[in-house]
Amino acid sequence: MAAYEVPTPKYLRVLNTLRERIEEGTYGPGAALPSESQLSTEFGVSRPTVLKALGILRQDGWIESQQGRGHFVRGRPPIGRISPQRARDALEVDESAAAELLHVGPILAPSRIAAVLHLPEGTPVYERRRRTVSEFGPVDLVSTFVPVDIAVGTDVTKPDPIAGGLLEHIERRKGLRGDYAHEWLTTRKPTEDEAKLLDIDAGDPVLSLVIAVHQASGEPILASVAILPGSRHEIEDTYPLR
Repeated sequence: MAAYEVPTPKYLRVLNTLRERIEEGTYGPGAALPSESQLSTEFGVSRPTVLKALGILRQDGWIESQQGRGHFVRGRPPIGRISPQRARDALEVDESAAAELLHVGPILAPSRIAAVLHLPEGTPVYERRRRTVSEFGPVDLVSTFVPVDIAVGTDVTKPDPIAGGLLEHIERRKGLRGDYAHEWLTTRKPTEDEAKLLDIDAGDPVLSLVIAVHQASGEPILASVAILPGSRHEIEDTYPLR
C-alpha cells in the first residue's frame, strides 16, 4: 500500500513559486508582480488563495503592496538577525575589513548618549560612524561615542580604520575592560540622512539599538547607536522555559 501523501496546499504552491522567481531574479527588486487575476489564472486557484500567498510574502519582507498599483518586489527577506549577541557584533567589528568609515571626530554628545555615558548634555565626545554594506545593500549605520578622556591617547581619535575590535583596542591602550553591556531597542522612522545612507524610503521603519558598555565598577566606557533597516533584519532569541 502506498504511503498516504498530504497534498501541498494551493497557496504554498503559489508562494514557493513566486519566492523562487524572486530568488532567481525573474522578478528583480522593484519589479511588479503579475496582477492577482493573472496569478489566479496561471496557477488555477481562487483570488483568496493568491492573496494568502502574497500576504505571507509581504509579511516575510519579499514584497510590498501599494494600493491601486499592485505588488512589488523588495528583494530578499531579512539578511541579518538581532540577538543578545548584537552588542558584541557591533562593538567588535574590524573596521579595516568590514565597514566604511563615514565620520571620525569630536561632537557634542546628544542628550541620550550623554545620559548613558553619565555626562552633562553637550559634553564633547569622539564619534566614530560607520556603515556596513552587503551585496543586498546597506545593513546598518553604527555610531560609537567615546568620552574624550578615554579616547585621547588611542586610535579612536584618528581617521584611519581600527583593526580588530574597538573595545579590545581601548583595553590594550587604556587598560579599561568592558565587563557588561546594556541595550535599548526601539523602532522609529529614519531621519532624512539615515534613509539616504541606508538606501530606504523615508517611511520605512528602522530599528534603533543603543548600547552602553560598562566596566565592572559600573563606569561607562563607550556607547553605540546602531540603526538597522527593519526590512533587512529580524529579531531572534533563544531562551530556556524552565
